[in-house]
Amino acid sequence: MRWILFLTGLLIHLLPLFAQSQVEDVIEKMLERDEQITDVSEILEDAGLGETNPVNLNLADPEELKKIPGFDERKVRFFLDYRKNYGEILSVNELAAIPGFDSTFLRSIGPYIIIKPLPKTPPITPKNLVKLTRHDLLLRYGQIFPKSKGYVIHDTATSEPAVGYPGYPQRYYFRYTATYFDRLRIGFAGEKDPGEQFFRGAQSMGMDFYSGFISLTNTGWLKNLVIGNFRAGFGQGLTFGTGLSGGTMPGFTPGSITAGSVKGTLSMSEGNYLRGIAATAQFKRFSVTGFFSWHRRDGNITVTDTVTGEAVEVSSMQSSGLHRTEAELEDRNSISELIAGGNVNFTGNFFRIGLTGYYLRWSGLLARQDEPYKLFSLYGKENANFGMDYQIKLRKVYLFGEISRSANGGIAWLAGLVTDPDPRVKITCLVRNYQPGYQNLFSNSFGQQSMNVNEQGLYFNISAGLHSKLSLATYADIYRFPWLKYGINSPSYGFECGIQATSPVTRVFLLSVRFFYIISPISTPGDVPVIPETGEFRRQNLRFMATWNPVPAILLRSRFEVNMTRGGPEGWHSGYLFYQDISLKPERFPASFVLRYAFFNIPGYSQRIYTYEPEVLLGYSVPSFFGNGYRICLLVSGKVTRNLSWWIRGAMTEYHDRDVMGSGLDEITGNKKYELSVQLLLGL
Repeated sequence: MRWILFLTGLLIHLLPLFAQSQVEDVIEKMLERDEQITDVSEILEDAGLGETNPVNLNLADPEELKKIPGFDERKVRFFLDYRKNYGEILSVNELAAIPGFDSTFLRSIGPYIIIKPLPKTPPITPKNLVKLTRHDLLLRYGQIFPKSKGYVIHDTATSEPAVGYPGYPQRYYFRYTATYFDRLRIGFAGEKDPGEQFFRGAQSMGMDFYSGFISLTNTGWLKNLVIGNFRAGFGQGLTFGTGLSGGTMPGFTPGSITAGSVKGTLSMSEGNYLRGIAATAQFKRFSVTGFFSWHRRDGNITVTDTVTGEAVEVSSMQSSGLHRTEAELEDRNSISELIAGGNVNFTGNFFRIGLTGYYLRWSGLLARQDEPYKLFSLYGKENANFGMDYQIKLRKVYLFGEISRSANGGIAWLAGLVTDPDPRVKITCLVRNYQPGYQNLFSNSFGQQSMNVNEQGLYFNISAGLHSKLSLATYADIYRFPWLKYGINSPSYGFECGIQATSPVTRVFLLSVRFFYIISPISTPGDVPVIPETGEFRRQNLRFMATWNPVPAILLRSRFEVNMTRGGPEGWHSGYLFYQDISLKPERFPASFVLRYAFFNIPGYSQRIYTYEPEVLLGYSVPSFFGNGYRICLLVSGKVTRNLSWWIRGAMTEYHDRDVMGSGLDEITGNKKYELSVQLLLGL
């Protein structure tokens, strides 16, 4: 511990440390909670990472503003009042006159905003569509070297049926969008995962998964119309919410997520997605949304109709989206899913109230599970949920909440408030109670688990600008699980808290220090070997970050992080990670460079550390580090012409404590792994 403190002090004085964006922090924490998440592109696109879609502050509505990291309800209200009173925003410096818009906040939102005069949208005519529509085509290739066991076995197999992966190890992805100002948008995308076949065998149509939509917005009373793939969320997302949201988990950002209505999506997530038609109409103070979705999805088949071959019963729904082996292909599109629902909102002078409901039906039966912890889990062919949400805006207090009921009578509710007793101080409080019997596979609200069920909790968050050179944020979440959980054989409880200090030491140097302390339930060996007892798993995390921008062309970022854990009768275990980023954007040079070098010494999986890495546009890489080794990542990007951009990314990981990486068919012999990604973006 003395060594850690010494090294920490040395880093503070000698190294340019890195202050991550809130979006990257959110994605890391999401994957810590649920490693099954397969696509975070929706968060990246909404946040405008990589300058894909910066928000024009002169045009943005409240829902668009909330997509900007750090733009909470209070800041949205202050900003809209300012824009209403003073008209168009002329420069970023002007925002400093708004309460709560200090230099640290303005610096953090810089990559996600743009200030342009209000555009005059020409009418939609064939001539204007041809002349003024913007087209973007993105192509991506990725591969890991050397080949894993699944490809080697298949290549050398001599008997039938061959085991392993029948497809090639490459990952292919394309994405096309056509945008006509803020009125019309068309998108189409597809992806082939490594190991899946391509234009042959089970994937005769090329890509394994396609997504597309047509979206029409702001056409009089019809606020939005989407045909194709879309996501939807209402209120706090408790009754219905799809996609990913950074406001669904405890952290340094407040808990109110206030989901919007419907939006077209090109997400490659093959789990709880929607495909059909959705529309939102505005009638003065009333907003009415209706949606209908139908598609086939993967299910783990347990009973099949011997005549039709259709799945009669499935034990669970699959969401990995991988279709390589015979078992994965057998479960592919095995069951159809129909969802129909809607939302009605009424907005008053200082409040908003909404009603949400939906009906779900599958073509096959979702089997009832025998495990005690699944006693209240959803089973059967159908379900329905109905809920009410509210928002009340007073002078210094913002109240929000939602209550929802599932078809079996299970209840879930949450309520919260945000108050700003001083322009530099914000306090958030949220209480939640999700009954064990609440059944909803499309709930996406605040909580410690990936599903809003079997959880009670109280959450606090306080953030304050103590000085022009120092801002502080702290939070605490006290929660309990009133029924059993996977691996936990009794009701249990947990606690999570954290504190983070951020200081713009100088105009070009920003320093941040963060500390987490988490207590979560685990099973430990008891007197009776068959029935484990419930114990405590404790985790402490200390992170130093900063950014140093000595000259416009050079940006230096670093991070030093220590993770310490203790579970059951075991003693404390600790691991650390350090990385250094060097970003170069030379003037009048057609390329920019980001180099990262990371080394880590983390004894076990329980102490693993996630890091968000430099990636190609709309791509993401968030590896979890454990073991002993180092990793190098290099991202090079540039423009061939004004309309053609390119990215090349390479990474290499070397372990010093193992000769085999991965397991099963993903096992790689050796202690080194290489990654390569190439991407092109053509915009016309």
